[in-house]
Amino acid sequence: MNKKDFWKSLKDYNDSEEIRKIKENEFMEGVTEDFDPDKLSKLSRRKFLALVSATAAIGATACTDYRDKGEIIPYNKKPEHLLPGKANYYASTCAGCTSACGVLIKTREGRPIKVDGNPEHPINRGKLCAKGQASIYNLYDPERLRYPVIKGRRSDWKRVDSEIVDALKKAADENKEIALFAGNVKSPSTLRVMEQFKKKYPTTKIYSYQLFNESTRQKAWEISYGSSEYPAIRWEQADVIFSVEGDFLGNEGNYIENTRRFSQGRDIVNNGKLNRLYIAESRMSVTGMMADYRLRVSPLKQFNLLMGLANALYKKGSQIKLPSDFESFLGKFDLEEFQEDEKIKLLIEDLDGNRGKSIVYTGSNLPVEMHLAANLLNEILGNTELYDTKYSFVDLLPLSEMNDIRTLCDNMRTGNVGVVIHLDTNPVFHLPADFRYADALKSVPTVVTITSTKSETADLSGYVLPESAPFESWGDDYARSGVYGLQQPVIAPLFDTRQKEAILLRWSEGIDDEFNDGRYRDFIAETCRAQVYEKIKPASDFKAFWYASLHDGFVEFNESAEKLVFNPGSLKELMNTKVPAGEYTLLITESYFVGDGKYANNGWLQELPHPVTKVTWDNYLSISPATAKKMNLEMNDMAEVSYNEVSLKLPVFVQPGMSDDTLHIEAGYGRKSAGVVGEGVGFNPLVFITKNSDYSPFIQTGVKLNKSEGKYTLASTQEHHSLDDTFVKDFHRIRKIIQEGTLPQYKKNHHFLHEEKHELFSITDEHKYDGVKWAMAIDLNKCTGCNACVASCNVENNVPVVGKDQVAKGREMQWIRIDRYYSGTPDEPVVSNQPMLCQHCDNAPCENVCPVNATNHSPDGLNQMVYNRCVGTRYCSNNCPYKVRRFNFYNYRDHFEDSYYENELTSLVNNPEVTVRSRGVMEKCTFCIQRIMEARSEAIARGEEFKGAGIQTACQQACPSEAIVFGNVNDPNSEIAKLRGHDLAYHVLETLNVKPNISYLAKIRNIHTEEIQ
Repeated sequence: MNKKDFWKSLKDYNDSEEIRKIKENEFMEGVTEDFDPDKLSKLSRRKFLALVSATAAIGATACTDYRDKGEIIPYNKKPEHLLPGKANYYASTCAGCTSACGVLIKTREGRPIKVDGNPEHPINRGKLCAKGQASIYNLYDPERLRYPVIKGRRSDWKRVDSEIVDALKKAADENKEIALFAGNVKSPSTLRVMEQFKKKYPTTKIYSYQLFNESTRQKAWEISYGSSEYPAIRWEQADVIFSVEGDFLGNEGNYIENTRRFSQGRDIVNNGKLNRLYIAESRMSVTGMMADYRLRVSPLKQFNLLMGLANALYKKGSQIKLPSDFESFLGKFDLEEFQEDEKIKLLIEDLDGNRGKSIVYTGSNLPVEMHLAANLLNEILGNTELYDTKYSFVDLLPLSEMNDIRTLCDNMRTGNVGVVIHLDTNPVFHLPADFRYADALKSVPTVVTITSTKSETADLSGYVLPESAPFESWGDDYARSGVYGLQQPVIAPLFDTRQKEAILLRWSEGIDDEFNDGRYRDFIAETCRAQVYEKIKPASDFKAFWYASLHDGFVEFNESAEKLVFNPGSLKELMNTKVPAGEYTLLITESYFVGDGKYANNGWLQELPHPVTKVTWDNYLSISPATAKKMNLEMNDMAEVSYNEVSLKLPVFVQPGMSDDTLHIEAGYGRKSAGVVGEGVGFNPLVFITKNSDYSPFIQTGVKLNKSEGKYTLASTQEHHSLDDTFVKDFHRIRKIIQEGTLPQYKKNHHFLHEEKHELFSITDEHKYDGVKWAMAIDLNKCTGCNACVASCNVENNVPVVGKDQVAKGREMQWIRIDRYYSGTPDEPVVSNQPMLCQHCDNAPCENVCPVNATNHSPDGLNQMVYNRCVGTRYCSNNCPYKVRRFNFYNYRDHFEDSYYENELTSLVNNPEVTVRSRGVMEKCTFCIQRIMEARSEAIARGEEFKGAGIQTACQQACPSEAIVFGNVNDPNSEIAKLRGHDLAYHVLETLNVKPNISYLAKIRNIHTEEIQ
């Protein structure tokens, strides 16, 4: 087995004094500092206001529930099959992004409390990302807009409807433009509503905009194949994958589907298959962390790399014949500047040796030419069989071109626009600054923003109309061919809100009648009948079909896909490619959790550690160690980035594996108007995006970098839990926290992992577990470190938000963390991810030291926490070798931002099956005991023996890679029993003899040598 050191950060790698101090102490400085309880807030201003202004709408949420038949039924008229204390589940579609994943929404007594993937849905198959998991918090956000506002003053819908309809009629009569500013529309019914609105008001123009999108991929596909609807990829069938700046496992495309299909090609336990992943990237991404071979390549060199590979592989044979002029052009590209890297030769060999079984993928932020080059490479290699045209990405409404938006801004300034309506969009924050969109809005007489939260655009709008949350709304989606998704409300609107489609419908159909909340539901039914029912012609009548579709949450049907025919003429576009040059290159990408800034006010998402850096509550400037040394920059130094007469000061994060002279910043931060949680968090790199971009709006060259004065503390969760290695040389290798091998090594000897296994013994008799015994296994070959498990656990188990100041002190409360280890060198790191949670040890050291028996062992092998016994000595945490226990130093719902989450509305998100812990109590992972008890109760009610089959923990249910398996290890036919006995299974810190009940499957790297480089 490989003998190598692991390190968590550059400070750890260089054995800095700061890290040695962290490792010598059990906790971060400040974690255990005494504090005076008398100084704690007794009753904050926010709490007082919340108590005296509880609305009737909030009270109503306890007595409403949604039934499948399309009605909101008062709970005092008890619906059929609805029992107090029993959860109801409703199928719907996630509205968090354009992926339109199928979801199951769990409700208790009429209030939604948990969102998970719909296991029947053909795309996401029961999995859901962190944003989807945490979206439930948005419903209960205390700063949700609750009523219509006109020029900053509270109003009502009757006045709003009257004034806006008058303004619309006036604009149409005067032949002035009415601008509908929408997002990326994936709903056929929303599109129909806008078209009907346009028919009513003929001067209407529709603008569709999304900051981070797939438009360059769509354009390239249309140039190459004649259609903008590009296919999905059969990742599970690819033996070799080569990604260029493409984070398809992190946040590009439907990355939940990508992760699921990719991990099927990494199932070494069940089918012995292990794909090989190459990636060429300038930053360190989630996909880069999973790579078997990773190349550091600047964005400006990636086009030459792709074309050089195309030339080399074309000479070895091709599935297509290229035009002679293009052959001459292609022959000019070589790989001389990359020849020093041995990985390039291996890449060429692997792609050449796996023709038809490989795939080349390029990132969403790259220009059209890069995607055209990828299309060319896949044609040369004959990889088109891996295109899944059954589930192509549908393009309902093409995104507006920059020229269209430029023309709109010009027309606004010249007074030719009478009304602008923002449909849950925030162009003031998202559009390039040189559009001067905010300034242009001042020349428009009527500016309307329909949104559920504060925003920069809403602040400049005369009319701000509160939008209902997705959980309160009807909707449909047609994001993928052959799949029609339905979204249904699971709760009545908590406040005086309406959904944007219902608002537009009313303005186009007339405002004389009373508002009918069910009108848009009927409108969707009409869409479903015309575009789905009539197409597939089922045997049932439409009413039965409609209810069945609502019950399932989607309809799947066959759509004929046109045969892909590559257009050789598209290659002319490549011959005109001009790659810019400059000393420093700036790369802007989307945030993994707050997206483009839309979810900045969601505390759960802000507090999720970044998958790579583990930083929370901030973004930063990532640079390579060599660039940092050249510019005399260190971690947490302030740096100034300048481009095109615009500058931004932000903190530095020295990231191992970055390409030299590349600057990377994640967007979505620096919001000026988002709510208490999101405002002023991080820095806004969108100031560097311009309306005139010849290459890519997210890649800027000629950028200047300078060191600035001052320091800025980034709150990272990475080094809170460093383990004491003062007395142990080569700690991580010797203690076998991370165990890895290579595929050649594993094929040669399946038992290599346990050749040095120690015989463990105990001086006491071991307890025998004759019945159900719970255990978990985590496959490190599949885990991408995406944090979906952490988000799901937060929601399921009422984990509070603590804030940046508490995270910096090591007081985050998340029950599961993803430890990230580096090996190799800072320039060429190899990354290992490891989910770490309570190990539920049979010989748990925490149980021996608790003076009040608050932590103890159950008959079925769980390490339990009895909250009302805990007196807060923290001896258990001190004695835990895995550092997975969390202590409530405060009532964090009260402590965070002046009791921001301590109110009657937000408390509705709490899972009633899980105790809300108070100050002074220790907590940690329970293996979702509430789910176990529910299943046990159901088995008893049925008169059956409880064997533990079918139970899923929250983390397991969310994991898109299916890396987590949970079950009864005493059942020899269970999956967990199979994994626990596998050759690759091991326990962390096994030699301590604490007998953990979580097994890890060692990561096998699919490289050409037996030793990890």
